[in-house]
Amino acid sequence: MNREQALDVIKEIFALCHHIEGRSVKLVSPDTNSLLSKGYQVHIETKNNDSLDQCLRMIANHNNLAVNSKGGFLIIYKPQS
Repeated sequence: MNREQALDVIKEIFALCHHIEGRSVKLVSPDTNSLLSKGYQVHIETKNNDSLDQCLRMIANHNNLAVNSKGGFLIIYKPQS
């Protein structure tokens, strides 16, 4: 996803996911070698918070984005075509 879309997703997360407070949120620059995604990624710390995880997955689905969990973080990204 492009930078503007990633920022819009982050804004939507802060508006809708009330369990986001105190969590780490990172906007990760595109990696041209990534096999997983195309463009920017949003990394959010979710450690054992099912409500936050569910909210983030709903937002990703609404924006036609994919989700992957890794090391206590949920990664939202646009998959490779």
